[in-house]
Amino acid sequence: MATPRSASGVTDGNRLLARPWLPGVELFHADFSGQPFGRHSHDAFAIGAILHGVGGYQCRGARHALPAGTLSLMNPQEPHTGHAESPRLIYRMLYIEEARLPALLGRKRLPRGFRQLNPTDDGAVAAGLAQLAGDFQHGDALGLESRLLQLLELVFTRHGGLRPMQTARRDGGTVAALRDYLEQHYSEAVSLQALAEQLQRHPRHLIEAFRRAYGVPPHTWLLQRRIREAKRRLLDGETLAELALGLGFYDQAHFSGTFRRFTGVTPGQFRATARA
Repeated sequence: MATPRSASGVTDGNRLLARPWLPGVELFHADFSGQPFGRHSHDAFAIGAILHGVGGYQCRGARHALPAGTLSLMNPQEPHTGHAESPRLIYRMLYIEEARLPALLGRKRLPRGFRQLNPTDDGAVAAGLAQLAGDFQHGDALGLESRLLQLLELVFTRHGGLRPMQTARRDGGTVAALRDYLEQHYSEAVSLQALAEQLQRHPRHLIEAFRRAYGVPPHTWLLQRRIREAKRRLLDGETLAELALGLGFYDQAHFSGTFRRFTGVTPGQFRATARA
């Protein structure tokens, strides 16, 4: 599923992101100039958004130009080329192996595939890809898996012929069990797939049923729980580095950014004000 490389062009900004516990899923962040991609195909669905510049490729017997704000949707084994039609091109592309889709989407049948290669984006797909890129690099398993399922549902219902999933039924016992598990294991790396297997529900059902019961998805509830604990430990004098490690954050910057997102202040500001 690797993207072809060329000896020409500037590619220092390119990054191919993957996690070993999420097989068949890769996210390519492209930032290059002057790098052509020869005719090739992927053994995966490709879901991309142009962020800056103009991309171009040949596919289905035609030449396509993709300005910023355009999506690039490709079916598995669909031959195409690729190049930049501007001095600099930035885009994000998510690759999902076809065999992984039924389990990820919770559907027995695959979507029929993308008919339109380059639909205009209303911003939702690009935003979803940006969040995924951040989760691949700095996020936790629960957040990454949750956002991945949300993005796949969005793209394939809008552009891949997938019927919207019915609203999750109320499942009080299951979501309460999930909440209790998160309460007890808030500092650990929590996997949505492992939780789904433990509770015998599809991950998508867990997310929607939990959101319906508590107003937020499980990964948001988990972060809120961590921040609540962080406040207590800050007042007890723990350092930011100790907190980041002990509460399951990627690093100190990730902890500080999450704390500020939920409280409006940095951990240092909270501690200083509380002790004043």
